[in-house]
Formats: sequence, structure tokens, C-alpha cells
Amino acid sequence: MTEPLIRVKQLAYVRVEAPDVAKAEKFLDEFGLQLVERSNRKTYLRGTDAEAPCYILSQGTGTVTAIAFEADSFEDLQKVSALPGASQIEPLEEPSGGQAVRLTDPTGMQVEIVHGRQALEPLDAAPSHTYNMNGQRQRVGELPAISHGPSRVRRIGHLVLESADPQALYRWYHERFGLTKSDAVVLPDGSPQMVFSRLDRGADYVDHHVVGFQYALDEGTRVQHIAFEVGNLDDLMSGHQHLKRNKYRNVWGVGRHLLGGQIFDYWKSPSGLIHEHWTDTDLINQQHEASDCGIGEMRDYWGPDPKPEFLIARWNFKVIKNLLTILKARSRSAA
Repeated sequence: MTEPLIRVKQLAYVRVEAPDVAKAEKFLDEFGLQLVERSNRKTYLRGTDAEAPCYILSQGTGTVTAIAFEADSFEDLQKVSALPGASQIEPLEEPSGGQAVRLTDPTGMQVEIVHGRQALEPLDAAPSHTYNMNGQRQRVGELPAISHGPSRVRRIGHLVLESADPQALYRWYHERFGLTKSDAVVLPDGSPQMVFSRLDRGADYVDHHVVGFQYALDEGTRVQHIAFEVGNLDDLMSGHQHLKRNKYRNVWGVGRHLLGGQIFDYWKSPSGLIHEHWTDTDLINQQHEASDCGIGEMRDYWGPDPKPEFLIARWNFKVIKNLLTILKARSRSAA
């Protein structure tokens, strides 16, 4: 593929709108994000890691309106600002400062490339402990360190972009920002159902994916979910019970994915946006060889099947047609 213009170094934040900001803030608090401040009609939230806010909430439709990536340098901002349709380098009017270039991807999503934001001081992470497992007795004379209540989100990890042409959308992000294919799930005709892409940081190990480019069953466009790392399995399960007690809607989990390897748990916000807790992901680097997995053979390590509302954002005839194609492929694989 074409040599990328730049190689971004991390997913920085998402901008999310909600019809009822108070309800959205309550959900995010129960989910495990922590308030930084409210200003300019926006709410800024963070994880426990020493990073700038990763979630910017405002009044609106209930969708993700922008995604942002951190650039390595001011020179990278200059390169992006020279692209057709890109903005000039502008100051970020946000609590952590910095500068940004804004452009629009082929689906209409606003993409912000940022640099120079000031990191926050780290917060207390979820408690952790050693395990008495596999015949090893390491935790002796002490009880497990587990807290009740919300999970303690560490950081934003990845998101999934849905469209009718995930391969073309992946190519757009690869050519501009250096996202590179880790693995893919393919439909019976050989086209991708999902392209998992990671940051390209050379020999440095990174999460298996930072953006998944997924085929939308209704052939629409959207951020299908946003995902946040939590400290460990106990923290994820404590958060699961907390959200369940507070009557939020679990749409998939708890399980462990095959591609990516993470233990996952997916929840719907009051406005319908899916948020994922995950822990223990695969870490890979430039030595990783990408592979394609047929959708009929795609099985997670363990866990329940997703609920229909995880898979389907809206019903139309295209959903029925595409679902039938996938079900036939799975049926042939199981035979």
C-alpha cells in the first residue's frame, strides 16, 4: 500500500453528543470515567492514566461527532494541514490546550489530529493482586484486592467504524495516518467484514487494534462502539455487576475475543451508544503477520453470543439480506 503521510501515536479522544447530558454523565460515571471539568457547554472526562481527557460530551443527537488521534510532532500537523479539505493548524480551545488540524473522512466523520496537549496527573488505578492459579501459590496470607462499584477506566483504547466499504475506509486512514492491518474477518465473497487496524510504531508493541473498520449490516455509517481499558478481570467484573445493578443494558459479554484477545463487556448508554470495557489485550508489533479469517470460522475463545442490538443499529431490507449471507456461511462452516 501507499507509504503513509504520518503515523499517529495514539487514539486521543472522542467527541460525543447526548440528548440528555445529565443522564449521559450519570452513565459515564457508573461506567468508570471520571469528571475533569465542565466548560464551554462541554463535559470533559478522563481515565486514571496520566493523559489528557479522552471523552468530550455535549448536548446533541446521541452520536460520536469526532474522533481524534495524537500526532508525534508539530511537523506532522503541518503535513496533515496541507491535505485537500483539511483545516489550518488551530489552537484547541480545551482544558488541556494543544493544537489541531481537522478534516472529514469519506463517511462524513470529523477527524482531528492533535499535538501538544498537556497530560493530567495520574489517578489511583483499580486494585490488583497476584493469583493462586496453575498450581502456583503466590497470594498467601492476604485477601484479594477487589473494590465494589464502577470499574476504574484507565484510558480509551479503540473504536469501530461501520460503513458499506470497510476496505476503502481503512485505506483512507492508512494512507493519511499510518493505521496498519493486524487481521481481518472476510465475507464469503472475499470482501472484508472487519479490518482490524493498529498503530504503526515499528518495533514497539501496541494494542492489536485501535480502529476496526466493519461492514455495516444496514450499509450505513457510524461509530459502532468505543472501548476503554480497565485494570484487570476483577475490576471488569465488579463494573459489570455495578452496571447490572443500576439497570443499564448489557449487549454482549463477558467473553474473550479471538482477534485481539481481550476480555470484553459491552454496554449501551441511555442514548444507545455502545461502550466497551476490556482488559488483557494482545500486543503486537511490526513482526506480526496479518491473517484473514472467514466469517464462518470466526469464533471467540469463550463467552455468549452478542445480542441483536449489538449487531444491528437499525433494521432495513439490507440487514435481512446480509444476515442471511452470514448465517449461511456459518452453517456451511459448522456442517
